[in-house]
Amino acid sequence: MSDINLIKDWAFLEKADNAVLRDNYCQTRDVFQTRLAHLLAETQNYLLVASIGEIGNNSFDHNLGNWRDIPGIIFLHDKKAKTVVIADRGQGIKATLSKVKPDIKDDQTAVKAALTETISGRAPEQRGNGLKFVSNNVVKNNWSFYLQSGNGIAEIKEGKTSFQTIAETANGCSSVIKYQD
Repeated sequence: MSDINLIKDWAFLEKADNAVLRDNYCQTRDVFQTRLAHLLAETQNYLLVASIGEIGNNSFDHNLGNWRDIPGIIFLHDKKAKTVVIADRGQGIKATLSKVKPDIKDDQTAVKAALTETISGRAPEQRGNGLKFVSNNVVKNNWSFYLQSGNGIAEIKEGKTSFQTIAETANGCSSVIKYQD
C-alpha cells in the first residue's frame, strides 16, 4: 500500500495507528510550517504552498483543544507523483461550521458550504474564504483536489467541482492535491 493510501486510510481508523505517522507527522503548527517551507524550496510553487498552508492551518486553527485522539496533522508530499496529502483526526468541518451555522444538516452540506460560502467557524472574525482560495487555485492551475470530512466529499477534476456523500466516515478531514509544474 502506498504512503498516500495509508494516510488517507488513517483517517478512517476508529483509533489512530501511530505506525502511519513516521516522518509524515506534524504534531504542532511550527513543525508543519517548517515542512511547508521545505515544500516551497522543493517546488518553487507559491500558490501550491499557499493552498497547502491554508488546509493545514485550518486543521490547527479549528481543532485546538478538540482533537479526537492525536493532535496535529499528517503531511505527505510525494514529489514523483506530484501529490500532497494532509489528514487530521479533528472534529471535522460540520462540527466546526455548525457553531456559526446550526442549520448545517450533514457532512456533505458542510463541505459544500466550506468551499462555496463565505463562512468561518471562527466567528465573529471576518474570515471564511480559505477553502474557496484553495479551490480557485486548483481550478486555475488545472490541479485536482479531493476533500473528505465525515462522509462528505468534494472533488475538483478538470475544473469541475462535485459533492457527494459516501458510506465510509472519516474521522476529521483528509485532502489530496495533485498538481502540475
